[in-house]
Amino acid sequence: MRPRHWSILAAVLMASALAAGCGGDDKNPMNPGGGTPDVTINIIGQNGTNSYNPSPDTVTVGQTVAWHNSNGTTHTATFVGTGGFNTSNVSAGSRSAAIQMNTAGSYTYHCTIHPAMTGTLVVKP
Repeated sequence: MRPRHWSILAAVLMASALAAGCGGDDKNPMNPGGGTPDVTINIIGQNGTNSYNPSPDTVTVGQTVAWHNSNGTTHTATFVGTGGFNTSNVSAGSRSAAIQMNTAGSYTYHCTIHPAMTGTLVVKP
């Protein structure tokens, strides 16, 4: 009977690890919802106003934007204010969840981890 208990315990632990997303970055899945963003902006590193490419970038209201981290360290793309957005942490090589832009305007955003990193997104009506 004892070996059977170990098999059951192993199966329960394996199922728990899979359900918890073992090893994954559940804040920034690579392709959230299986969809593809309308626009992808690359995070290229700690280069002040040249930290995101393209920047500025232009989209229209209703389009979705994701940020792909092509740098070797974790970053964010965060606008704090009315109509604000936040990618949360985007690890190296990952892409953020797509964010739908619903309000026209010009948005200067930054990395909350490295505040000198800035970019601009223009949302047209």
